[in-house]
Amino acid sequence: MDKRTIFAFILIGLIIILYPHYMEWIMGPAIPIPPPEPVPSESRRPAPPPPPDQPTRPPEIMPEVPTPTSAEQPARSSLPGDFPPRDVIVETDLFTATFSTRGAVLTQLVLKAYDHPDGGQLDLIAPGSTALGLSLAGEPLDAFEFSTDTPELTLVGTEQAELIFRGQTGTRTIEKRIRFQGNRYRADMAVAVSGLLPQEKLGVAWSGSLADTENNPEENAVYMSVVTRAGGEVETWNVEDMGPDGDPPPGGRISWVGIRNKYFLVALIPPEGSYSLNMAGKMPDVAEWYDVEISSKGVDPGQRYGVYFGPISYDRLRQQNLDLSANYRELEMEEFMEYGFAMFRPIIKPITNLNLRAFLALHPLIPNYGLVIIVFSVLIKIVVFPLTHKSLEAAAKMQQLQPRIAAMREKYPDDQQKVSRETMKLYKVEGVNPLGGCLPMVIQMPILFSLFNVFRGAIELRQSEFVFWITDLSQPDRFFIGGYEIHLLPLLMAVSTFLQSKMTMKDPKQAIMVYMMPVFMIWFFWSMSSGLVLYWTMFNALTILQQKVMERVKRVLGSH
Repeated sequence: MDKRTIFAFILIGLIIILYPHYMEWIMGPAIPIPPPEPVPSESRRPAPPPPPDQPTRPPEIMPEVPTPTSAEQPARSSLPGDFPPRDVIVETDLFTATFSTRGAVLTQLVLKAYDHPDGGQLDLIAPGSTALGLSLAGEPLDAFEFSTDTPELTLVGTEQAELIFRGQTGTRTIEKRIRFQGNRYRADMAVAVSGLLPQEKLGVAWSGSLADTENNPEENAVYMSVVTRAGGEVETWNVEDMGPDGDPPPGGRISWVGIRNKYFLVALIPPEGSYSLNMAGKMPDVAEWYDVEISSKGVDPGQRYGVYFGPISYDRLRQQNLDLSANYRELEMEEFMEYGFAMFRPIIKPITNLNLRAFLALHPLIPNYGLVIIVFSVLIKIVVFPLTHKSLEAAAKMQQLQPRIAAMREKYPDDQQKVSRETMKLYKVEGVNPLGGCLPMVIQMPILFSLFNVFRGAIELRQSEFVFWITDLSQPDRFFIGGYEIHLLPLLMAVSTFLQSKMTMKDPKQAIMVYMMPVFMIWFFWSMSSGLVLYWTMFNALTILQQKVMERVKRVLGSH
């Protein structure tokens, strides 16, 4: 998570912790309630065009397989530079993948359902990256020439087909099989090598970076990271965490390892067996550069790696789990989604998923995601209405008792214990719980955390228009006045915050909060996505409406 997200969670936590002290300051005192050594990696391969210096990684292996028969295309000498490389195109409903016969690597991956913000195609692979490359006994094979009988593949719907690359280095024949399906953001890959020694390893790697798919370089840098699931634990690794010489890999059985940005990812999923993971990273210019490799020895050639390349979408990631369930245990690839701090995930994750499912379920009925957010904010307000109602009632009761509490302070200016005892007696007689306004807030926190995750990370909001100047709900809104760009939604939200504070804070001691909170909210939400700010503004407006209705009901009841 980025610093702003961490600050948001810390801020909400501080509000919960300090709320009783704040109420005591405003309303008077209440009764006191009683690792292993790092494994350096070998030198990593150069990639065409020449990328920055690559991080290093260790040797790898795969089990023996027979050399191809005469019926198969004969493997030719695969020494670097022997033959000019050619491209092999794989076209499906969802993507266009380009492989090079040099190294049998993936050089371009265009996702058809998504556009780059500049209007062009969205290529997921950054220039100079080496995707799905191989290494044999510690030697990268990116510069070796492979051959294939398949000049191109075109797949529609559930159609499946296999792309086969063959190459030879010395007496060893290498065969790389990649199977695709027309309606999936995934592939299965099997690699077989003949004539291996028992101590040798075969490695599969993604070396480089993901392309900048958004217009905000700072936001791209915040999300660009390596995510691993090993031993049942999910960890996120940044360049600062691992360094150019590699990092001690996570312990335990490797479920998957992936490189992600804000909305997209590539992931390698090894088959069952014993695998080692090596990671390294550096930042040569602006973009982070990662070297991730899974390696093993003694693996059955029939076992296949899973490869996912596509959106960080809950439905797509869950589908990946189901697709691989016959050969893999539960993967939980939805852990690539944003769920906040690991310690809160058991609580936040199911609530986030529930809110996301409910949010997406509205879209078939309401085709505009901006209107979906408005309707969704109304539904959430209805759900939390009993809690917010209780908080507002408790605050109103406490407000009514302030003159009597102030009189006690004047009566016993030098005896704070006496003031506390008398105050609590007053609370008991009037049926007021001094924490009555705080507890409902605490109960709402998991919902607020989950909604923060949903509206900040939902790929469905990417490039989704609302109305007028709000053309992308995943980005800050942009409104131009006299040639200057401003974000109008945070200003509207600040106004709603001011009006709400004016209605609830009647004590002169709270006047500074009435004016400071809107300023703080402008600063905090200024660069947030317009979808998130729209939701928060609507929620404030609905809270104001709720307070107005409560006041009117009280006046009507009081007149009878």
